Amino acid sequence: MKDQRAAESTQDGRPAERFAEQLRRLRSAAGDPSFRKMAGRSGRISHTTLHEAAAGTRFPSWETTREFVRACEADEALWRRRWEEAHPAAAARPGGDGDLAPVVATSASTEQGTVQLVEHPRAEDRVVITRRRRLAWLNAAAVVLAVAVAAVLGVTLGDRSDSDGAGAPTASPSPPATAISDSLIPGDSSRFVADVTIPDGTQVKVNAQFDKVWALANVGKVDWHNRYLARMDPAADGAGCRTPDRVAIGDTPPGEQVMIRVRVTAPSRPGRCWVSWKMVDEAGREYFPTRRPVYFMVTVTA
Repeated sequence: MKDQRAAESTQDGRPAERFAEQLRRLRSAAGDPSFRKMAGRSGRISHTTLHEAAAGTRFPSWETTREFVRACEADEALWRRRWEEAHPAAAARPGGDGDLAPVVATSASTEQGTVQLVEHPRAEDRVVITRRRRLAWLNAAAVVLAVAVAAVLGVTLGDRSDSDGAGAPTASPSPPATAISDSLIPGDSSRFVADVTIPDGTQVKVNAQFDKVWALANVGKVDWHNRYLARMDPAADGAGCRTPDRVAIGDTPPGEQVMIRVRVTAPSRPGRCWVSWKMVDEAGREYFPTRRPVYFMVTVTA
């Protein structure tokens, strides 16, 4: 796949350059956030990849384009069409430019809940997807077979012990498999409830101070104690919002909600201010490392 994309770029860099110019204009309209800040907003892609997309060195994948667009808070559906129209291989797709390839849906966990991610894979990618599905089916079949064999073996050993009367050991039951978890502590989980104050897009004056408040719910089975919301991007200079590095989260038992407040000072010049936060322990370890952060975004006016 990488070789094919490199070949497209080498044969004709103009589509990549033209599309990169559109991405640069989008980033400029969003206030020219740094690529590191955009990567922080995405949580799924590196700042280097985002920089390459805007530089036009090669035509970006739809995943890269989608995260670029999300970081700039633009319309994904509109940019999907632009990406399809600009893609150098679009003419070779079945059905012409107006048809998208079959949809593949996946899900990703976030501190706000579970979101659905929709992809329209290219024709060459569908072969890979089919192979992965076949491999997943074979793996599942192997697990079922292994469980069946283990059950039969356990019964056989147990019967042998009873009939011999010599105290031959019976097969001990295997410990239950631990479920894969996206949390630091098994059984722990959180859910974003609401922006209690300062909804995203709120206009504030330069140098203004305000309190941002979120409501989070403990929807797991673990008591929350000595937890914090930690700022993910570096503390800002005069060009960004100034906040504490972290704020305390009150003790919260399962099934309860908690309000978390952070004092914010707006930057000294107009623009857009975006700051993300994740739940951590006293040592700074993230409780939900694979989930997207909570955040606030304000528009600063003179």
